[in-house]
Amino acid sequence: MLEGSQGLRISPRDLAHLELPRTPAERMVSRALLVALLLPVCSAITWVKSAAGASCDQACAARSGCNDDAWPSSEEEFHDAAKLAGQVCEGTQTGGAKYDPSTDGRYCGWQGPEHMNGESRCSQSGDSGTYRFCPCNADKEL
Repeated sequence: MLEGSQGLRISPRDLAHLELPRTPAERMVSRALLVALLLPVCSAITWVKSAAGASCDQACAARSGCNDDAWPSSEEEFHDAAKLAGQVCEGTQTGGAKYDPSTDGRYCGWQGPEHMNGESRCSQSGDSGTYRFCPCNADKEL
């Protein structure tokens, strides 16, 4: 039994009755449906906690890199990301450092600066007591 990203279940018996698209229009529609089913799987972000003092580029190097467009836009989104990375924050503040979102192991800062002036947030790192929360492009190490 195969299960797609949207919870669609397909058994081998279903595949035996599958009709292949015959016309160019049918083939185009079937390709679009396939892309729509697979896109959520391909574009998922995996949140990881970096090593102390490491950048997200370093933390995500074995996971297809860091996604500089996936930073949390609210404190609620941040708490979801931190939880996915295995961290529960005892206290949370806005932060505002270039290396946020981050933690010292207990307390967290979630929001990066308003303007990065062309710098990548993925490349920033804190001091040796700072652990970053990083949006990696893949869920498994390569």
